[in-house]
Amino acid sequence: MKKIAIILVSATLLTSCANIAKGVVAPNQCKKCEVYNTQTGEILNTYEGCGSDNVRLEEKAKVSAFDIMKGGTCNIDVRCETYKKPTVE
Repeated sequence: MKKIAIILVSATLLTSCANIAKGVVAPNQCKKCEVYNTQTGEILNTYEGCGSDNVRLEEKAKVSAFDIMKGGTCNIDVRCETYKKPTVE
């Protein structure tokens, strides 16, 4: 039981450190992911974030696409693009 608790705490700390590091190292690095219907081109969901907000963004979009596909629509895909936010001086 003690080993499981240590592993869970370590995993939580590593995830938190990844978010902090991403925000400090690349605050202008942004990502935008869209969940869309491949037949109609309709954008169903959009996920966007910069710095630490774009950690696990693509995974969130894929989970959203999977949830939509569970409803019976199979023509769903995810596209993501990264870009740099202009710096404000």
